[in-house]
Amino acid sequence: MHLDDLRSITATRRGSAMVAARRRGGMDSSSRKGWVVTLAGVGLNLALGILYAWSIFSKQLTEPVARGGFGWTRTQATMPYTIAIACFAFMMVPAGRLQDRLGPRIIASIGAVLTGIGLVVASFASPSASWPAVVGFGLLAGTGFGLGYAAATPAAVKWFPPQRKGLITGLVVAGFGLAPVYIAPLSKWLLAAHGVAFSFRALGVAFLVITLALSQLIVNPRSRSTWLPRDRPRPRRPAPTPPGAR
Repeated sequence: MHLDDLRSITATRRGSAMVAARRRGGMDSSSRKGWVVTLAGVGLNLALGILYAWSIFSKQLTEPVARGGFGWTRTQATMPYTIAIACFAFMMVPAGRLQDRLGPRIIASIGAVLTGIGLVVASFASPSASWPAVVGFGLLAGTGFGLGYAAATPAAVKWFPPQRKGLITGLVVAGFGLAPVYIAPLSKWLLAAHGVAFSFRALGVAFLVITLALSQLIVNPRSRSTWLPRDRPRPRRPAPTPPGAR
């Protein structure tokens, strides 16, 4: 074997080792970024679970004015929630298509703004006017729920290989289911201490600030092949055959 052939083989092996090291570094960076996106999605869904707060508010809204309520009928008290659920469901498909075209960060941000503003609008409801709650919580917040929920999960799963997609999906969606753990006691405390109007307003402002910040972290990977090196290793280039071995 000639000296030039040995040098060529050594250089090829060194190059392959450097490429493999760079790929490992890229996978580690992508994995860290993927977990950031996942945790941001969990946080966003925890905030979107404010939808469940309506069951606490509706009880207070049906109480007499003398006891801090609005004296609404049961139908008036449930109408905003019914409309919010309908808007939430109907927005899922168009929201999914929009996040594919515009990106999850934009769609999640729009959902955060609509929900926050909707809760503030709902704070202007009164014993004689239920339409602010219908428009604010029902239409605006309900649409925001659909936009935010549709943007969180798809962005997170794109950062991971197929064998982890189920785990990531479960983690992100779990945030929405865990929301009542904190939103119910928080809503009860706000209503008891500050009343209906202030509670809606405080939750709206807090929701807007927190979810708008989290939405900036929900992004797609730059390349669809982010997870490919871990899932499907590329074949190595064979070393050159020495002339004497042919």
